[in-house]
Amino acid sequence: MAEDHYSRVLEEEPEGESRVRVWKMFDRIAPTYDLVNRLLSFNLDVRWRKHVHSHLPPGGGLRLLDLATGTGDQVISMIRAGGIRSAVGVDMSTEMLARGREKVAAAGLTPIISMEDGDATDLQYDDASFNAVTISFGIRNVVHVDRALSEMRRILKPGGRAVILEFSLPANPVVRFGHLFYLRYVLPLVGGLVSGDWGAYRYLNTTIEAFPYGDAFTEMMREAGFEKATAYPVTFGIATIYVGEALP
Repeated sequence: MAEDHYSRVLEEEPEGESRVRVWKMFDRIAPTYDLVNRLLSFNLDVRWRKHVHSHLPPGGGLRLLDLATGTGDQVISMIRAGGIRSAVGVDMSTEMLARGREKVAAAGLTPIISMEDGDATDLQYDDASFNAVTISFGIRNVVHVDRALSEMRRILKPGGRAVILEFSLPANPVVRFGHLFYLRYVLPLVGGLVSGDWGAYRYLNTTIEAFPYGDAFTEMMREAGFEKATAYPVTFGIATIYVGEALP
């Protein structure tokens, strides 16, 4: 299975950043994380995060869970776009959460957004307690992706949706070649120079290339219990938004 292969890739990562302690890597790069994201994506990550909101369930008053919330970019973007009554952001990195809480407070959203420590594979929330769950650029950092997907399905109310934004590889061979060159050489160089953590960005490059995408990932979502799963490539397939539906 694709998930089993990916688990081995993370466990055997030569830099030693296995999933068991990957959150420590994010603690280290937290001070420069937002800056590096903007530089490496040419600010496209901001546009992609806005696209995530367009895939939420219809209607207003939604309760949202944002996994691997990091510094809070996704959950803040979702609240600002409207239709969400309350949100919880969950992450395992205390340093990322600390910066996220600062951003939430600066935006005046503390009454609406709660930032909490937690593991995507073992969520401490009741069944059917959220209308939507999102995770942006975080699912590939989970060894047991199947468990995380199952937990996402469990906490969704009937009619709810999981919306997952993740990097992928373009289908066009020319674009794919250029993108792979960027991932292998430019991303580790720029990320390492700005953050000072060369190992972190070599790790991130490896996980992007190894992670199952497209049909392989939607099949994993269906195996986890989503009745319907669809992939929406963005920007030539450099990233993909996956939508899993918990049908009533």
